[in-house]
Amino acid sequence: MKQRLGLAIVLFCLTPTLFAQQKAKQNAREDNASFMFTESQLNEDDDAAQSMQSLVTSNNDVYLSNVGYLFSPMRFRVRGFDSQYSDMYINGVQFNDVETGRFSYGMIGGLNDATRNKEGIAPFEMNNFTFGSIGGATNINLRASQYSAGSKLTLSGCNRNYILRGMYTYSTGLLKNGWAFTGSVGYRWANEGNIEGTFYNSFSYFLSAEKVFNSRHTLSLATWGAPTERGQQGASTEEAYYLANSHYYNPNWGYQNGEKRNARVVRSFEPSAVAAWDFTINDDMKLVTSAGFKYSSYGTSALGWNGNAADPRPDYYKKFPSSAFNVYTDIPTEDQLNQFNTLTDSWKNNKATRQLDWDMMYFANSQANELGKEALYYVEERHNDQLAFNFSSVFNHAINEHNNYVAGIAVNTTKGMHFKKMKDLLGARQYTDIDKFSVRDYGVNSYIIQNDLDNPDRRIGEGDKFGYDYNIYVNKQNVWARYQGNSGAFNYFVSGKIGSAQMFRDGLMRNGRAPLKSLGSSGTAKFLEGGVKAGLTWALNGNHSFTINAGYEDRAPLAYNSFIAPRIKNDFVKDLKTERIIGGDLTYNFNTPVVMGRITGYYTHFDNQVEMDAFYNDNESRFTYLSMNGIEKEHWGVEAAATFRLTSNLSLTAIGTWSEAKYMNNPVATRTYESESESNLDRVYAKGMRANGTPLSAYSLALDYNIKGWFFNLTGNYYDRVYLDFSSYRRLESVLTKGNEGAVDANGNLVGVNVPGQEKLDGGFMLDASIGKYIRLKNGKSISLNLSVNNVLNNTDLRTGGYEQNRGDEKQNGQVREYVFSKNSKYYYAPAFNAFLNIGYRF
Repeated sequence: MKQRLGLAIVLFCLTPTLFAQQKAKQNAREDNASFMFTESQLNEDDDAAQSMQSLVTSNNDVYLSNVGYLFSPMRFRVRGFDSQYSDMYINGVQFNDVETGRFSYGMIGGLNDATRNKEGIAPFEMNNFTFGSIGGATNINLRASQYSAGSKLTLSGCNRNYILRGMYTYSTGLLKNGWAFTGSVGYRWANEGNIEGTFYNSFSYFLSAEKVFNSRHTLSLATWGAPTERGQQGASTEEAYYLANSHYYNPNWGYQNGEKRNARVVRSFEPSAVAAWDFTINDDMKLVTSAGFKYSSYGTSALGWNGNAADPRPDYYKKFPSSAFNVYTDIPTEDQLNQFNTLTDSWKNNKATRQLDWDMMYFANSQANELGKEALYYVEERHNDQLAFNFSSVFNHAINEHNNYVAGIAVNTTKGMHFKKMKDLLGARQYTDIDKFSVRDYGVNSYIIQNDLDNPDRRIGEGDKFGYDYNIYVNKQNVWARYQGNSGAFNYFVSGKIGSAQMFRDGLMRNGRAPLKSLGSSGTAKFLEGGVKAGLTWALNGNHSFTINAGYEDRAPLAYNSFIAPRIKNDFVKDLKTERIIGGDLTYNFNTPVVMGRITGYYTHFDNQVEMDAFYNDNESRFTYLSMNGIEKEHWGVEAAATFRLTSNLSLTAIGTWSEAKYMNNPVATRTYESESESNLDRVYAKGMRANGTPLSAYSLALDYNIKGWFFNLTGNYYDRVYLDFSSYRRLESVLTKGNEGAVDANGNLVGVNVPGQEKLDGGFMLDASIGKYIRLKNGKSISLNLSVNNVLNNTDLRTGGYEQNRGDEKQNGQVREYVFSKNSKYYYAPAFNAFLNIGYRF
């Protein structure tokens, strides 16, 4: 601890820093052949004062204003909702990815100063820019006139994903000629971040111009982007962490000619722009019309291998000591015990054993070159690019001081481009575009092995597309309106929306596993969307009130989940329907001279959800798609927060939530193997499984003290009921009942078969602290200083989540040797002791 603190102090002396949040860890499957379409939804950006939940805030809501930041090291999600249920708007235009439902925070990475002007609303909170989602919404205002005139320079350094950052922002304010301009640039860098083998390199820019023509018309234009390249951390098993003697072991990198190289590198750039016309019709009516554009280039590299090449991943389960024999049941032979001890010693004492061997892969490819054979190892880059256009127009009419209404229209059209290309052949001379799993099953002469039947046995060079290439088109339109009023002690609103969504897949390769279903259009799936909401607030007096809200919504399924096996064919999920959401909450608000806060109880029911998983199946040695539909879930719980004003300088804030979020049925599933053309109906026994990767219970107690421009904070957070992402494959009816005929009764219930439970991770405590100083200088200039330290006690045993791998369980039989680990789960850990020092200069 002293050594870590000393290193941190040295860093802070050398490098000024600005606080930013720990990146959200990837909870997608890390198997080599993983369908990495999910990369676009991972929100892996450090600058997330900008995490999903911290942006969904309300200035007078103690709970929402704090939980996103306080609980961010544990990737806390408000009410356990997936981020697709929270909407992000910029100048009134929605920028969520319509394929995945999520907002990409990398789009605004490094632009903290440019994105500070925002309005956040709770799920049923009244606003002037959207109907609102069950997870709330945020609107970032990028109009140039809304920034304070002058310059701001911020220099940053930290011991997290990047170690250095600089930002400069300049704004003219509103000039006499009606123009206003604001610009910002930033740079984030780390040769190596807090996790060994990672790196960070990102530039960001923002430019906004606004023209106020007169008191009625204003036109604004803003553009921004953040080209980024970063190396990723991978999850691993407890056995790997134990042998590496660190919960921050990263299997994604290794040495190449003595230099560290990461196999999982994200390269992203999402240049975007939005134009807005503000038309003040009169004192009571206003029209805001906005149009937004985004082009997203998002690629993630990954290792690939061919033929009989050995799996190069250092933490592949067959490379662990536990693979020498079954440590649960076997009495090892002498040879097995020697192998076990040799592997254990090598893992513990030879760092090269724990990392990728790039030199070996280059050597293997050189040997293949001499024999005129195919590349054995290579690096591919999986792309999920996108072109999107959004339009929004909102009319606001204040009828009188007690009544008003808002009406809006929104249109979106999106083209998602999904393909992979050869990034690096690692010295090899040739690679043929065929499917290695199909070669094993059907032989080298079968047409089934061809990824592109119209260009069979195509030789691939670096930069060429291969494997799959398809587009997904999504179009959405909706209109909405809300009426709100007040009468005496009562405030109320009622709102509704109606819309439609259309989606289709356009295949650009004729795949050998689905020659009649892969090329061309899938046909269009169409859905009718709609929803209603209503709320009532009863103000007992100026200090106490009660609010009750309720809503119903039909949502079109996400395109990401709507295709059975999108890399190879056009088939939609069977019986695809709109998702139904019913929910509400009841809140008691209080605001007295001594204490302010709220207590809320909520309930949300989801029906007809669709989920898709894709993974390499170790049990069957082939790539598998698994789609579930007809999923029912319930989320309910209690939120509470209160701030006590102990003195004029000292306050105490208490926050807590206890929630439940779980599957309520056993959904129908469709299982498809990439090496086959047929799909198989099945069922996943998911009933009782809980939302993963977020604490369902979280509690915080914070002391804040300020005096003469100094600010001090000490916060203790406790987390519990974090669950592991369960493997749907291991809970398939066909897997659970294999070799056990009659294991399912007439009602679809399992007989004599136990469904694997879901692992609950241990809870834990984390202590955070910060100190800051604001210094006013002459002529309106100022300096702000802030030092924030997270995980002061260096709790390195707190797991934030992880996932089960898709292999069968080992059965313990009372025989334990040396050590015992589950080989089926990989975990992420909350960041160790980390800190930021901030120096900002405004002039």
